[in-house]
Amino acid sequence: MALLKYDSVVSEFLNVFPEYKSAYNEHIEYNNELLPHVFFGETINEDLPVLLEKHSDKEKLKNVFKFMERMATEGDIHVQELLSTTILERLGDNPKLLEVATVYMGDKTKITLDEIETFWGRQ
Repeated sequence: MALLKYDSVVSEFLNVFPEYKSAYNEHIEYNNELLPHVFFGETINEDLPVLLEKHSDKEKLKNVFKFMERMATEGDIHVQELLSTTILERLGDNPKLLEVATVYMGDKTKITLDEIETFWGRQ
């Protein structure tokens, strides 16, 4: 199992989700560099609540959470922090969507989520 490194997590994400390449190009143009926390905040953090609320594109949801599980299990410490502080922490803001999200989460992602929710006193 190859380690998913912070400096390549966005390119790995784009390999799985090429529909975000234009967002990546805009991000680079605007920021003059790649800021992974900001990139994920601008992309998946904006789309994931909509996907969970509509609950219609189950295949994309499965793929998103599969990628998150990879971040949790194969990611270096910075990738794991990206997952917990940028993606999962935001999901916890909406208990209704979080309930739907846990259906798709892998075991390690759920453990990471539990740690975040406990930290914020939401669990």
